[in-house]
Amino acid sequence: MTGVSFLIVNEQRAMSRAMYWELKRRAPPGVPVYQQAPLQTDVWDILDGDKDDFLVYDRCGLLTFHIVLPYSLLNLPYVEAAIRATYFKNICNCTVSSNQTTM
Repeated sequence: MTGVSFLIVNEQRAMSRAMYWELKRRAPPGVPVYQQAPLQTDVWDILDGDKDDFLVYDRCGLLTFHIVLPYSLLNLPYVEAAIRATYFKNICNCTVSSNQTTM
């Protein structure tokens, strides 16, 4: 697969912020780790998600899957299946050349 991007969003709580460098160290090479500022609007609230969720977006930026615990554990097949389905099945009807949704 090409053109797939990953981003880790660290939780806003003090304990998570304290562990930021450990999370960054453990992140796969090339995967950025975003740290929320303490006083900003919580990204997880904006995305209607929670810690340990996986949100999968298509090339148009539309949410195709929202995987929550316990299904988001990486030893289970759900996260990979969601990424593959989004990549190969063109769920939102985006066109590769225009990144526009056609209805």
